[in-house]
Amino acid sequence: MPRLSADAAQRLVAGRGEYVADLALDGGVEVCFVRSPAAHAALGRVDLRTPTGITAAELGLRPIALEAGGMVPVAWQPLAVDRVRYVGEPVAMVWAEDRYRAEDLADAVTIDYLPLPPGTPIHEGAPDGVLLSRVLDSGGVDDQLARADLLIERTFRPARQSAVPLEGRGVVADYDVETGLTTVYTSTQLPHLVRRGIATALGADEASIRVIVPDVGGGFGLKANLYAEEIAVAGLARRLGVPVRWIEDRTENLLASTHAHDTQVTLRVGADDTGRLLAIDAEIWADVGAYSVWPATALPEAAVAAMSLFAPYVFPAFRVHIQAVASNKCPVGPCRGIGQNAAVFATERTMDLIGARLSIDPLEIRQRNVVRDLSWTSPAGRKLDSGDYVELLARLEPEYVRLRGVQATARAAGRLFGLGLGVFSEISASGSADYRRRGVTSLPGTDAARVVVTSDGRIEIYTSGADAGQGHADTYRTLAERELGVDPNLVDVIEGDTTRCPEGSGTFISRGAVGVAACVVAALRDAVKQDLEPGIDVLHVHDPMQVYPIGAHLVAVEIDPVGLAPKIVNYLAVEDCGRVIHPDIVDGQIRGGIAMGIGEVLLEEHVYSDDGRLLTTTLGDYLLPLAADVPRVEIQHCDSPSPNTPLGSKGVGEAGTIGAFGAVPNAIGDALAPLGIELSCLPHTPERIFTATQRSRSVLG
Repeated sequence: MPRLSADAAQRLVAGRGEYVADLALDGGVEVCFVRSPAAHAALGRVDLRTPTGITAAELGLRPIALEAGGMVPVAWQPLAVDRVRYVGEPVAMVWAEDRYRAEDLADAVTIDYLPLPPGTPIHEGAPDGVLLSRVLDSGGVDDQLARADLLIERTFRPARQSAVPLEGRGVVADYDVETGLTTVYTSTQLPHLVRRGIATALGADEASIRVIVPDVGGGFGLKANLYAEEIAVAGLARRLGVPVRWIEDRTENLLASTHAHDTQVTLRVGADDTGRLLAIDAEIWADVGAYSVWPATALPEAAVAAMSLFAPYVFPAFRVHIQAVASNKCPVGPCRGIGQNAAVFATERTMDLIGARLSIDPLEIRQRNVVRDLSWTSPAGRKLDSGDYVELLARLEPEYVRLRGVQATARAAGRLFGLGLGVFSEISASGSADYRRRGVTSLPGTDAARVVVTSDGRIEIYTSGADAGQGHADTYRTLAERELGVDPNLVDVIEGDTTRCPEGSGTFISRGAVGVAACVVAALRDAVKQDLEPGIDVLHVHDPMQVYPIGAHLVAVEIDPVGLAPKIVNYLAVEDCGRVIHPDIVDGQIRGGIAMGIGEVLLEEHVYSDDGRLLTTTLGDYLLPLAADVPRVEIQHCDSPSPNTPLGSKGVGEAGTIGAFGAVPNAIGDALAPLGIELSCLPHTPERIFTATQRSRSVLG
């Protein structure tokens, strides 16, 4: 039962967690999926060579299909039917008493893959591959660009990457023949939405599906999707009448769990001779892979990037054309900082380029352009709720000045030493209005919490969220102590059970301290009005307004002159997530996010061959940051409470990663500036730096 007790942290640290792979499987079977080795092919003869195997035709599942405003709907079959569209797509499933035997059976399956002619559309409904195309235009862009003293034109490209949680995906399904109830234990961030999706795909009533989330070893957005494997395992359990389990291995995780980013941003930015921004003209192109993921759709990476371009800065005119384009690659889904990472990378590099062209210091160019009046609504439609960008930069300034002195000494000695700034405005806790405005109908946007006072005086908090390492139990227990004056050890937090917990959106887009916390506080206050009498049972549902955590990061980097590997030597993060509820958890989220951002900026990249094979299917090829790659991070907080949340809190789960995408590339760019080198693609690996160095030497003769 997903009850988060007071010793939850100690239990997990001591190795006593109960993840999907730890669940008992009495009388059950283990599943292995047969996955396509072809990127785009018609399915021919399938010979399973075992009676304990099944294909789509026999399992009879409905496709996952999404429609959103202006987006081409495409069907995603839980098991491929007629055609495969990416390497790793599940085609069949086999089962045995243990995983080892199931893998042997999978290896014995033979399938004829018939290559499709070059140019064959990935989806018939999108012959050009474009699933979504939109233009946002505030007006006046051409006029402002015409009067600009400076025009910067660049293209920036973050890599395709994976979230790589410590625990991969996993699902156990058990069907009760007598009651008709299918219980699905799955490592997910979206228990209620997964229930809805499974029920739809099985053609079953939602009441006949119960989703339970055991301990989760990290999600980062990767587990904020409905997956084909969850549907197929649930369908097989109903067919066999015994428990069925599938546990993802690391190769499957890198190959077939949703990828992230892979978004190209092309900019034309005009500024006057003082460095003040006049207009942004942008094209954003996102490779979303073979399918539109459920429930987020193919929209967020490009759309959120568009909303996040130059978000901390004031300028009069904005135009952006976004496209989400299908490819024969693993589908792209949510990941920490979705869309915002690409936008901040492009924005902050451009701010440095403007400053360099006009001989204006990077800190000064930002001070001249940041938002100062919070009544301002950006040309992209973003109305800031709170925050002080001037104060953020002021907090950085003393360390920035000190490090400039360190840099001068280092450069005099011929060392490649650089400083980088990254300023950002993060999207947090989108509500229903925000999703409907973007054309997304599959995400409810609401959150819920229920508070129960038991007969023995304990307080039970049930929420619509699901903890994936964010420390929900400690946070909500802290709220109970503040609101009720009770011993936090008398408070239990129950999440991740669709039968016991109220329905809501789940855990993603940093909504735990905003939408869910608002529900928890409201329910606790209702309980107080009733004097905490045993038997009290109150429910509160909340539809949050969009809020915007902000921050500014400062990074110092030194590049090894021989190996050309960047090393981060200083990191200062100034964060404004509104009113801080639980300081230790907030700082832990920031540090973890920064570590993830450092890895994605310096190391992580998925690479496909020309024929669509993924070449980075092990951690020997897909590189993650080690402890030695992550410096000590100094964190400071600016406290500007949001007027749109009951506690003044704003989200913080993605802030560290977003800030790193601005500051770290700028530090590397500054370190390489004396060599005349400019990088525009991530990650900034030693190989890319070496190639740029050789190119620069060739140009200079």
